[in-house]
Amino acid sequence: MDSIRYGIVGCAGIGTTHAGSVGRATGADLVACADVDADAARDFAAEYDLDAYDDVTTMIEDGNVDAVSVCTPSGTHADVVVEAANAGADILCEKPLDVYADRMTRMIDACDEAGVTLAGVFQRRFEPAARRAKSAVESGELGDLVVGDTALKWFRSQEYYDSGGWRGTRAMDGGAMLNQAIHSIDRLQWLVGDVESVQAATTRHRDIECETSVGVALSFRNGAVGTVSATTTTKGGRDRTELNGTDGSLGLAGGDLDYFETGDGEEGHYGAETGSREVDLPSIDGENCHDLVVQDFVDALRAGEAPAVPGREARKAVDLILAAEASSARGEAVRVADVRAGRVPEANADDA
Repeated sequence: MDSIRYGIVGCAGIGTTHAGSVGRATGADLVACADVDADAARDFAAEYDLDAYDDVTTMIEDGNVDAVSVCTPSGTHADVVVEAANAGADILCEKPLDVYADRMTRMIDACDEAGVTLAGVFQRRFEPAARRAKSAVESGELGDLVVGDTALKWFRSQEYYDSGGWRGTRAMDGGAMLNQAIHSIDRLQWLVGDVESVQAATTRHRDIECETSVGVALSFRNGAVGTVSATTTTKGGRDRTELNGTDGSLGLAGGDLDYFETGDGEEGHYGAETGSREVDLPSIDGENCHDLVVQDFVDALRAGEAPAVPGREARKAVDLILAAEASSARGEAVRVADVRAGRVPEANADDA
């Protein structure tokens, strides 16, 4: 297959990250960009030597673009993806896939009907430590998983939210879960398995529409239990994920493997002896994990195969988050499948 002609939709913020990654990818040529802000598109095009457009369909059709990265604000993803799909382009969409369940269903259906590939961006799945953790789960080194926890405790000022009119809004952005913790949430459910139901409580300590702190109890389909805790209002917090199984445990601190212990056979009434596993992790092949995401997408298109995170996989973390939002509002546990199927009321996407 010839080199893929690639375009970027959304010429600010994460769009520059995608442009760099496409530029370093094998088998892709960055040829065009589009943004509703024509000046932003022209500036972006001048920096990367591209053709600039203010319309997605025109960019794809006139620029003979094969694939695009969607890097626009979260609440616009569905509309942009549907437009790109109808124009015939394959699509790599930044996280979250969108901010409402019905919008995600609409974009996935549109890609299916158009016969194009839809992939999501969850670069933490590509981290060497995360890949080693996935191998440990799949090989049975941890035994049966019984508990999986993740916590992301960061700081975002009120000025951060005020810096963009869309930040912290329900229709366009979301709160600590959809914007910051989604990568940790995705990585946890990718490692442990699909989540059956959630029970959540949220609080807000910034002048925004969405939560800034959340605690979620998880019931996984495989029988494991776990938690998510996230905030954007703490000083001195950490980013961690822990998996605990009947034969061993491991912890991820940020993108590093913090510990990996398995039982050595010695057990007593009140404890079991463990030994540390020596792990030699490879370095990242690229400047950052976005490079790996883009290269995987390009390779999948050229080989006619599925990408690492297809659209239906990319929506799982969002559906979990929407279930947590519904649980907090209703004061009761909510099944993730009910959110995905539209059986749990949420604000209508078209009215938001």
